Amino acid sequence: MEKILLNGISINELLDKIGQLIENKIGQNNNQPQKQDQSKFISRKEVAKLLKISLPTLNDWTKSGLLNSYRIGTRVLYKPDEVEQSLTQRNFTKFRKGGNHGA
Repeated sequence: MEKILLNGISINELLDKIGQLIENKIGQNNNQPQKQDQSKFISRKEVAKLLKISLPTLNDWTKSGLLNSYRIGTRVLYKPDEVEQSLTQRNFTKFRKGGNHGA
């Protein structure tokens, strides 16, 4: 263990040095990029609005595995990048009633 000997320094000077060190450490931590994708989730309503679908349809897509959801407490949340990725991986086409006329 290292020993620190303090000679010729007053308590006030020591406290000032400690305060400066703390401020420097806090400043360094604020400059580091924060992890955003871990805390970035959107609600069911936001996903339904984004995809222009109803909440029951969103529920069906989630149950069928088309979209990944995360249950946090009692809430069901989605990651925006995963929503976009799942839609680009699948080809969603609208089918018309009456079959394929003229093709």
